[in-house]
Amino acid sequence: MVMTSSFRAALGLLRQSMRSVPRAMLAPETLATYLQPVTNSVGFPAMLLPSGVDVELDTVGGVQGEWLLPAEASEDLLVWAHGGGFAFCSPGTHRQFLARVAARTKCAIFCPNYRKPPRHTFPEPGLDVWKAYGALRSKRTRMFLGGDSAGGNLALQVARREPKTVAGLVLLSPWVDLADVSSSSWTDFRDIDFIPAEQSRLTAELYAGEGVDLEDPELSPARQESWPEGFPPVLLEYAGAEVFRSQIERLCKVLKRSGVEVVAHCEERQVHVYPILDFFAPDPVMSEGFFARLEKFVKLRNGS
Repeated sequence: MVMTSSFRAALGLLRQSMRSVPRAMLAPETLATYLQPVTNSVGFPAMLLPSGVDVELDTVGGVQGEWLLPAEASEDLLVWAHGGGFAFCSPGTHRQFLARVAARTKCAIFCPNYRKPPRHTFPEPGLDVWKAYGALRSKRTRMFLGGDSAGGNLALQVARREPKTVAGLVLLSPWVDLADVSSSSWTDFRDIDFIPAEQSRLTAELYAGEGVDLEDPELSPARQESWPEGFPPVLLEYAGAEVFRSQIERLCKVLKRSGVEVVAHCEERQVHVYPILDFFAPDPVMSEGFFARLEKFVKLRNGS
């Protein structure tokens, strides 16, 4: 897929902004006091959401978050862990994207506002997603899990705990090897994608906390040698020009080798989590393929 000129321009601004964040701003206390309150309070207004999708704040399993509720909801429920390097973003930053997911899949979606580093390190963010999932599990016959970027990592953590209860796992550009900042995709696409290697490493270390090895498969599931029998089907979506491509493809190989059903798609010439970013340059064609594949994945598992 070729990027539109408007999206390419917006991507350039995003790339420059990400690389301009001073290292000092990512120091734990500075980040928690100044940067997180700004970045994590952004939310899309209702006027920018698809018609027929309501937003409701709620607390589920002791975890705050928000619902995206399509007018003609099915019996399916999707718990989505938002991305943002573990430390950034919120249900509000992902509201437009998840409203589109709800509209297309007819799933009710709950997005937990999980606790974040530096004050809440591994495993607390993943435990929050698990608590919300567990509280909802008995209320629906079919439960889906999903996540983008760092949220994909958290969704994998929950799926490892609950493999037989997950109807399907949706991973969009998952960050699955926190120790990796030097694989071929980092070299090949560092000037195309918008994620800086140094900031990636710093936020990974913030999330891990003291004394935790970034190569531990609990933090970096791409390093897991095998996956258990009965692990749920996976829709794995990623981009051809994203810096995480190498680690995502390593994860894909191990999942398939372990007998996991994987529906994988690489969108060539696109960047990390591109379906979430197309509000920069709205173009239905750009992310239509992703939403069509997601809709098909969910329908195949609910028999519709």
